[in-house]
Amino acid sequence: MIPTRQDEFKQWLELVASVHRPFRFTPNQELAWTPLRAPLAECQVALVTTAGLHRADQPPFEVEDEAGDWSVREIPDDTPASALRFSHTHYDTRGVDQDPNVAFPLDRLHDLVAEGFVGRASPVHFGFMGYVPNPAPLRDQSAPEVARRLKALGTDVVVLTPG
Repeated sequence: MIPTRQDEFKQWLELVASVHRPFRFTPNQELAWTPLRAPLAECQVALVTTAGLHRADQPPFEVEDEAGDWSVREIPDDTPASALRFSHTHYDTRGVDQDPNVAFPLDRLHDLVAEGFVGRASPVHFGFMGYVPNPAPLRDQSAPEVARRLKALGTDVVVLTPG
């Protein structure tokens, strides 16, 4: 018998819970979907990643805390790739250390703006740590704070990238 996606997801949840004691699956009950109101060439686009991204001059994410780290790092749009760092222990960061665009495609976003495919880049982008065994504070505090900030900045589109 071929396992269903639900079976696979249940097995994954059991595996994660066995490896990470404080893990707590926290479903999001609300879908905040907003249709695009203008052509992409007229939109402001922001990047949000869970790859453990921060600037070299910002504190790294707390990777040793078994509860994870649901804080957020603001990344100004003019941050050069050489100033980006990835602090994460749940994926191999060698690729992003060599080319941050693998998880945080800021240079590619700038290319799309230069080509006229995207209207403009957001003045700031955001980095999260993807390892958060209890995501309730992320869902209830950090993510809404970032959403409010992006909305206030006039962001039309958010590109989400994992670690």
